[in-house]
Amino acid sequence: MAEPGEPLSERELEVLQCLASGASNKEIAAELLISQNTVKVHLRNIYTKLGAASRTEAATAAIQQGMIVVPGMVAAPNAPETAVSDASAAVEAAAVGVENRAGADAAGAAPRPAAPAWRTPAILIVALIAVVAAIALGFQLLQPTTPTPTPEPFAETPIADTRWLISRPMPDERAHMAVAVVGLDLYAIGGETAAGVVGDVAVFNNQQRVWRTATGKPTPVTGATAVDLFGEIYVPGGRLADGAPTAVVEAYSPSQDAWRPIADLPQPVAGGLALTDGAFLYLLGGWNGQDYLDTAYVYDPSANAWRPLPPMRQARAFAAGDALTGQLYVVGGANDGEEMATCEKLDPVLETWEDCPDMLQARAGAGATVMVNKLYVIGGGLGAKAITYSEVYDPKDRRWQVLNTPTLDAASNLIFPGVAHIETRIYVLGGQRGETLLADNVVYSPLIYQTFIPAASSSGRDE
Repeated sequence: MAEPGEPLSERELEVLQCLASGASNKEIAAELLISQNTVKVHLRNIYTKLGAASRTEAATAAIQQGMIVVPGMVAAPNAPETAVSDASAAVEAAAVGVENRAGADAAGAAPRPAAPAWRTPAILIVALIAVVAAIALGFQLLQPTTPTPTPEPFAETPIADTRWLISRPMPDERAHMAVAVVGLDLYAIGGETAAGVVGDVAVFNNQQRVWRTATGKPTPVTGATAVDLFGEIYVPGGRLADGAPTAVVEAYSPSQDAWRPIADLPQPVAGGLALTDGAFLYLLGGWNGQDYLDTAYVYDPSANAWRPLPPMRQARAFAAGDALTGQLYVVGGANDGEEMATCEKLDPVLETWEDCPDMLQARAGAGATVMVNKLYVIGGGLGAKAITYSEVYDPKDRRWQVLNTPTLDAASNLIFPGVAHIETRIYVLGGQRGETLLADNVVYSPLIYQTFIPAASSSGRDE
């Protein structure tokens, strides 16, 4: 996986040179004799390594760093005036069709063939855009900076005499979204709103208690789950707006605020449970549009490929679970309309399944997270039976306990909430009660910290 600041490969430099000349992905693929998908992979790596978010930013960064050398361009200290001069030189160079790869002359390599006729207008357009951008940058540097407005503070409200708090609500009512945490930010992705199935991404800053909007998921889905793997958020499968499950898998980079496609699932899956052991992505169970699934798949990021694992002992969709003490736990869920209380766990090293104690109550459509080596399962209940408490599992004594949850004490069950934890706080986002979608943001803090002051010795000196 590409890293910011990492040197570009020879092929990436060739792609970058074509990009700077104004070529489309199709034209780059034709010139370099590679597929358009391969071009997209190279461009994604280029953006990451250069810290760019667009083709123009990548080309500008490459020129500034000397990766692309255009005859007639003179190196000078970085400044708005220099940027304008360099861009003007690029226009002049483009007019005569000169486009050597970075470092080719110094290495004694032969210059590239003259550009096709279509390139000259494209080069002029790109260069003129660079000139305008450089001039605008110069004016911006001369203008006084406007301080970023301070977010309006939000005071969390305790719920009676409990460890539950009401935090800043979500920007909209939403249920059945995928949630994941990267650093101190909580991401709510897709799901169902009053407008239907969406790809919107809302990000909650745990420290400032504010929400912001990120780039939306290209394929809007509901009924999907997500994991953080190597700093990216993976969202496999889900249900499309037309009700059909999908095999599409997309990954989001918070550092780039951008999505990328990865290898499709072996079959369309909605309501599956995505988990990770820190090295691989797993998708367990779900529904393929006809049947409830006992399937288990593992995705290897280095190979960009899925492979099947031994199936679960029970088919189930809309289950909850998380990684706990090196095992991947799957609890509850539904099978052909019947909610389940059963628990099973996968050993990702041995790739074997083992039963674990049943929950206290059958529930599907719950959310779950692991904190301090305990599995918290919150909400759920797709049937008529009332779910008025959550549950917590301790693997040391292999026992489930009741977790009193004041927000569940209502006429309708809380189903399909987003559940995740940041440090020592568990967040329960949105969800649905009956036909009503929620924007709630409720926090549970199971840990209470106490400060102990050592008593002074009777002799008056340290011992």
